[in-house]
Amino acid sequence: MNKKITMILKDEKDRNQNKKIIYVTRGYAFNYLIPKDIAEIATPGKIKHINMLQQKEKQKIKINKEKANNTLQYLDKINKITIKKKHGNKMQIFGQINEKDISKKIAEYTGYILSKKQIQIPNIKSIGKYQITIKLLDNLKSNISLNIIPDITENNIYFN
Repeated sequence: MNKKITMILKDEKDRNQNKKIIYVTRGYAFNYLIPKDIAEIATPGKIKHINMLQQKEKQKIKINKEKANNTLQYLDKINKITIKKKHGNKMQIFGQINEKDISKKIAEYTGYILSKKQIQIPNIKSIGKYQITIKLLDNLKSNISLNIIPDITENNIYFN
């Protein structure tokens, strides 16, 4: 009597992605899940489509991991990044070092362009050494030393 039917559980955030196949009783399905638009009845075509989407997602994750590992190998070869900045009397720099500056320097060395979201830098206000973290994936990170050195020109040399 208590026969279970196959349902496709919809994700509330994105109705087209992240669907799960579940097995529930008929009463629960027809009295709660379907009227509230939480799930739909699974047909063989829909199940095949979901499995295909999951396979594509797995392949995409695999490709992203391979790219991240290759990028990590190049990043590990970089010991430090040096940036020249103009400075004032107390060695405080004019302007700010941001993720875009770091991304340009890394692109010069490796050829890989990183997004601003992947680069984590501290608040840099003066000349010195800093540690930046590059997060490629959740479990793949690389730490690089960042040296901010004075840009020595005739206009910004100060004597005390």
